[in-house]
Amino acid sequence: MKFIHAADLHLDSPFLGLTTLPAALLTRVRQSTFTAATKIFDRAIAEHVDFVLLAGDLFDRAEQSVAAQAYLFNQFERLRQAGIPVFVSFGNHDYATDQHQTIAYPDNVQVFGADVTTKTLTLVSGETVAVSGFSYPQRWVATDPLPAFPEHAAADWHVGLLHGAVATGGPHDHYAPFTVAEMLTKRYDYWALGHIHQRQLLHQDPPILYAGNPQGRSSQETGERGAYLVTSHGRQLVPEFFPTADLLWDTATVPLTVTTLTDLGTALTEWLTAHPADQSTLTQLTGQLTHPFTPEDQAAWRTTDWLSLYQRTHRSTLATAQRYLIRLTLRLPQATVAAPALDQRYWDQGAAQTFTPATVQTLFGKLAQEPALADWLATEGTPEKLRALATEQLQDLMNQEAPDVP
Repeated sequence: MKFIHAADLHLDSPFLGLTTLPAALLTRVRQSTFTAATKIFDRAIAEHVDFVLLAGDLFDRAEQSVAAQAYLFNQFERLRQAGIPVFVSFGNHDYATDQHQTIAYPDNVQVFGADVTTKTLTLVSGETVAVSGFSYPQRWVATDPLPAFPEHAAADWHVGLLHGAVATGGPHDHYAPFTVAEMLTKRYDYWALGHIHQRQLLHQDPPILYAGNPQGRSSQETGERGAYLVTSHGRQLVPEFFPTADLLWDTATVPLTVTTLTDLGTALTEWLTAHPADQSTLTQLTGQLTHPFTPEDQAAWRTTDWLSLYQRTHRSTLATAQRYLIRLTLRLPQATVAAPALDQRYWDQGAAQTFTPATVQTLFGKLAQEPALADWLATEGTPEKLRALATEQLQDLMNQEAPDVP
C-alpha cells in the first residue's frame, strides 16, 4: 500500500508586506502555494499511490477565490483520471460551515463532515483501508475529538485524519485538542495530522505525524517544506518526506562594521556572495551595527527606501545568490542603562505578569480569532518575543546618547 499525507496547503495566502519585491517575483510568491500543491499531486500520480490524505486548511481563509476553487477541482480531476481517491478534512482556516461550494468535487473525493465518520476503501491489491476523520464545523473546536473516533476497524489498515493540536490543559486549547496516549488506544496504523506547519513525528510506531505545510508563508516558517509518501513494509507504514516548496524563507543576523550607507551596500554584497542559497530564498536580515551611521546617512536611511534601491541596483548579485531581501533591520548594540533598582524591580515584576500566553490572548481579544493572528499567538515563544521587543523599545527611550537606528 502507498499513499500521500499532506496538510495545510493554504491556497490563496495573500503574502502581505512584500511590496519591495520586483513585480515578477511577487507574482511568483503569491503563486507559490499553488506551485507547491501541484508538486504533491504530481508525485501522487507519478507514484501511482492508492489514495491521498489532505488534513485540513486546504484554503487559507473561508472566503475562497474562484481561482483557488477551480485549481483544487482541476487537481482532483487529474487524480480521478489516474484512479486515485482523495480524502479531505477541513480545518480552522476553511471550516466546513463556511464552505460555499457551488460545483461538486469529482466522485473520487470524499469530504468528511462535522461528525467523525469512517470511510472504507478496497485497494487494487484487495487490501481494505478504513479512514476516520472529521471537518471543523466552525473556526474553533475546543473539545477533544478522539472519543468519537472508533477503535481499529475490521480492515487491513486503519488511518486517522485529524487537524488539531496536542492538548495543553489550558484555556486556549481551541484546535481539537488531543493526546498521543489516547490516540494509541485506538490501535490505528497511522495518524495523518494537520494544523502545525512544522513537520513533526509525535510517535514512531505507529506513526503519528504532522506533515507540515508544503510552502512556507512567512519568515516564521523557515526551512524545507513538503509532504509525506507513506509506504507499507510488512505490517508497518513508513513515511518518507519529500520537499515541495517553490520558495524558502530564511532569517539571518549580520555583524556590520559600517558607518555609511555606501559601506552598508558593500557589506551586504559581500555577505550575499559568501552565503548563497540552494534555491530561491526570501531572506530577512538584521544588521547588527557596531557604530551609528553619520547624521547625514541616518537621515537618508529614515527618509528613503534604501532597500528597494539596493535591490534594483544589485539584481545580478541577488539572483546569483538566489536570495531576495524582504526586510533589512538595522540595530545598534543595546546600551547599558543605569536604572534605579526600584524601577528595575517593578519592570521585572510587571513583565513577568504581562508577557504570558493568557495575558497576550486577552490583550488581543477578538482579534485572536482571526486565523493568521491566532496561529501566531499560539506559536511557542511569542510572549518572549513581545517582551524582548518591549524591552528594546524601553531601552531606546531611556538611552539619550545612542541614536535610534530602525
